[in-house]
Amino acid sequence: MEGPAPRPRGLRGLVQRLGPKLTALAVVDLVLVLGAVTVVGLLLTGGLDRTAGSDQSNQSPGPSGTAALEEGVSSPTIPAIAGKPPAGALSLTEFAAPSRNIVCRIRPDSATCTIASFAYPTPPVTSASASSSSSTSAPSSSPTACTDGTVGHLFVVTKDGVQIPCLPGPAPAAAPAGIPVLAYGTATSVNGFTCSSDPSGILCRHDESGHGFKIARAGFGTL
Repeated sequence: MEGPAPRPRGLRGLVQRLGPKLTALAVVDLVLVLGAVTVVGLLLTGGLDRTAGSDQSNQSPGPSGTAALEEGVSSPTIPAIAGKPPAGALSLTEFAAPSRNIVCRIRPDSATCTIASFAYPTPPVTSASASSSSSTSAPSSSPTACTDGTVGHLFVVTKDGVQIPCLPGPAPAAAPAGIPVLAYGTATSVNGFTCSSDPSGILCRHDESGHGFKIARAGFGTL
């Protein structure tokens, strides 16, 4: 009598012994193992870290990215002395900060700025009314001088100094759409006054005397 036929060896024999179902499961397990080994290799070489970093750099900024349009995330600082008007300054007589929270106007004898919203303590009145921007008006330091208006929303600079007058009526609104924006890093110089814009606030000064002010949502300073 002939003995039993010899069983195939190698991979073919293994497939026949396991059957199609077990063979399929073995292939799936092998793929999973290879995938796990690949991931571990990428982690060890830093490949995944570099990919994650590139994704984050392409993402748009979160809420903190809007801080540039909120002048004065900290109290503004201003130069000790006023400089000359910068080369290439514009000649705008009316403009708004990029946030539109501040609106300024340059007149023949003064530069004025109104701020719609601020976070600093209300300062004392230094002028009887918003129209008292001339050098002949006597400043008043009494906080009760403003009974029918608001204080801290209006700043005025003339050749003789800075005033924070009482602004009659309600607080000013944000700049309307028609007012041009003075972009950060630019300046306008008209009638002997220069105003410049940067993320820390709006600085306006009288060129000859050096008097001026800088205002922002977080605070203000004077020259």
